[in-house]
Amino acid sequence: MERLIRWLPQVTQPCFLVGGAVRDSLLRSLPGLDRHLTVPTRTHDFDLLVPQGGISLARRLADEFGAAFYVLDRERDIGRAVFGTMGRADWRVVDVAAYQGTNLEEDLARRDFCVNAMAVELTKQPLVVLDLLGGINDLRAGRLRATSDRALSDDPVRTLRAVRLCAQFGFKIEPNTLAQTRTAASRLREVSSERVREEFMKILVLPNAGASLQQMDAFGMLDIVLPELIALKGLPQPGSTLDGFAHSIRVVHMTHRLLTNLQTGWGDVLLPYHEHITQHLTSLVGDGYDRRALLFLAALLHDIGKSSTFKCHEDGLVHYFDHEKIGAQRAREILGRLRFSRQVSDWVASVVRWHLRPLLLARETTVSRRALHRFFRDTGETGVSVVLLALADHLALDEPAQHEHHNKVLETVSQLFEAYFGQHDEIVTPSPLLRGGEIVRQLGISPGPLVGSLLRELQEAQAAGEVRTRAQAWEWVRMRLSTLQPKDS
Repeated sequence: MERLIRWLPQVTQPCFLVGGAVRDSLLRSLPGLDRHLTVPTRTHDFDLLVPQGGISLARRLADEFGAAFYVLDRERDIGRAVFGTMGRADWRVVDVAAYQGTNLEEDLARRDFCVNAMAVELTKQPLVVLDLLGGINDLRAGRLRATSDRALSDDPVRTLRAVRLCAQFGFKIEPNTLAQTRTAASRLREVSSERVREEFMKILVLPNAGASLQQMDAFGMLDIVLPELIALKGLPQPGSTLDGFAHSIRVVHMTHRLLTNLQTGWGDVLLPYHEHITQHLTSLVGDGYDRRALLFLAALLHDIGKSSTFKCHEDGLVHYFDHEKIGAQRAREILGRLRFSRQVSDWVASVVRWHLRPLLLARETTVSRRALHRFFRDTGETGVSVVLLALADHLALDEPAQHEHHNKVLETVSQLFEAYFGQHDEIVTPSPLLRGGEIVRQLGISPGPLVGSLLRELQEAQAAGEVRTRAQAWEWVRMRLSTLQPKDS
């Protein structure tokens, strides 16, 4: 950003830094803030404002600094320059917009909240904060105040932003803005799915996402964004006094606790793998979201299939047979509605589909190497996340430590992570001892599903430690093939 500021004087018009970058900088530097604030130590998103030619300036920035260039909104003259690689330390996004209105004052007055309506002119020294609407006083007071009586109704997605800013910075919504939020929230369905998705995901990744989801429910936002979640209200949750809705929110909370405390708690079961898990979750899946962010979404949706699988038998026992399978399909539908990519939808659906599997393994007397191999074969790229969600689901019970399978759950989680991070080449993906082509040539069988089945079963035998050499592999294949071929009558 320093290089950018040094270059900007070449621009022949005023250029202002606005929005969250100004707010966060002030929160880090203002004296007398007696509230606990979670302020980013490093800003990755910057909003620049110029009288005209936003797209043109964004293109110039991209050309000057070797960044990627995008047109965000041609009608409103907004362009984007992306520096570095998304998710890495050098990643920066600079959006450049032209005034919305005839001058800077009109533009700032049209923004969402006063704390976001401050500007710093970067083309003039010294740098001075222009605060026309009292944003600094709102920061000191921990107050969230709309810039006008129409600020939220003009753009209802700002109601989601209000929830996020309260959670992120500890702001309290002042009464007039609170009334606006309640009214404008009902118009969220008028907002594009992409914009709703972006704000919603920003809420989910916050440490206190559970409280924010409850606030969204109080405002009626979840009825619009996730009506399927509302359908879980009133459904009994085995092992919990919470209903399905509250349990789902608690699992999101427990997932945050798990990822924040990988080195402590829960019998130190995650301690040996905390660095591996942290690194694993930083991998991008799609749409700019990494595994960590999408795990919170999967946690929220993990029981979404229960509303259509609820059965209460005469003996009073409640069952949700196949809710994980129905839930996976529901998750795909929800993510499609929110305009997530197919890749992201498949990933989240897979985590939902398999979230019970580790807990079912924990009920077995022993978990064999073959069972460990099959688990990761079936879950694929989502396996580690499935284990984390299953553990969070278990810990969200009323008294998890008193549960009859508690110690076995912790033991199974440890076994699964040891297999994946400690014995990956031996258990998860042992190197093939034989290839399909040589099986076809050596044994004179036709290429097809039979060969694929033999190879999968052979890999299982390798993972189980039953086959270690090529000679043993050939012997195993011939023996297995003999059991599959029809015998003479």
